[in-house]
Amino acid sequence: MSLVHIVGAGPAGSIAAISAISQGHSVLISEEHEEAGWPVTCSGLFSAEGLDSLSRFVDYRKSIINSIKGADIYFSDQVFTVRSPETVAYVCDRAEFDANLAKSAEKEGARINYNERITSGFKADCVIGADGPHSYVARHFGFPAIKKYVCAMKALVAYDVTADMGQSILKMYLSNERFPGFFGWVIPHSKDIAEFGVGVTLPGDVKKAWDILMKMHGISGSQTVFADTIPMEARAKVGLRKDGKNVLLVGDAAGHTKPTTGGGVVFGGRCAAIAGRNADNPTRYEIEWRTRHGPDLFLHRAIRDHLDSLDDRALASLGRRLNSMKFDDYLSEYGSMDSPMKMITPQLILHGIRAIAGLK
Repeated sequence: MSLVHIVGAGPAGSIAAISAISQGHSVLISEEHEEAGWPVTCSGLFSAEGLDSLSRFVDYRKSIINSIKGADIYFSDQVFTVRSPETVAYVCDRAEFDANLAKSAEKEGARINYNERITSGFKADCVIGADGPHSYVARHFGFPAIKKYVCAMKALVAYDVTADMGQSILKMYLSNERFPGFFGWVIPHSKDIAEFGVGVTLPGDVKKAWDILMKMHGISGSQTVFADTIPMEARAKVGLRKDGKNVLLVGDAAGHTKPTTGGGVVFGGRCAAIAGRNADNPTRYEIEWRTRHGPDLFLHRAIRDHLDSLDDRALASLGRRLNSMKFDDYLSEYGSMDSPMKMITPQLILHGIRAIAGLK
């Protein structure tokens, strides 16, 4: 079988490595940092369903620090509340999660070269680029560009979540005046620590959005803030053969992120597993990932485009309509953070009819 050179030891790179090894390939991973999982620039909130789908690659339970059972979603000034008796998401120690995945890849037989930045000089005829939204691999081989990005800022803040929201409830703020093209969020890590974050579509002013979120919660003083760039669309092509090499992109390098929330580990991991299986066949990889996951990403994109088209008055109106239809009940039973296609069921139509008829 082939040698596969993977650039990047984040979750997508590690999962692609494990998948490729399962097909008999040997794997070399080049990671530009001195260890996997650092620096921590991404949130560690994942759906329970999504983590379960990746459980064959890593024991995610080792990195769980909190469980989430609901959300307060603010459509401008109109709050839409969703609660579940069951855990719907987990907050993980992101550094530990990424490091455990890299260790799993090494345990399966991958060799990881740390402190090795690769911009050219690829070491195999099969190359998988898992090197982030501004991928060197993508640029070197001339993949189509990603045209829409969000700039996000986040920080862990000392905050009494039990008084404000409860340790199992997250907050999400949709406002195209305050957080244009994305949203603000508060994710509880413990009873007295929460992750605060904001994002805006570039070239928007993310620092202004950050100051607004801090003021909303009465937080003053300096914070240790991390910034990151999130792709908001998949590249038009993520697999090709060029210069005698099979080249595949995965994770943020491919734009495998949910445009609704920016989450990329679950979709990126699922697509990375497909890439590993097809490391020597870019065409088959392209067909398989788009067939399996393209419809869900399309719906996430459609939802994001609709939200972006609304001013704050229209967002508030949307929130009121969702409340009047008691859509929280439907989400509690049928909601999926990753796969909106699963939510399009006959029960959705029945729920709407009952709400209109006053039977809910």
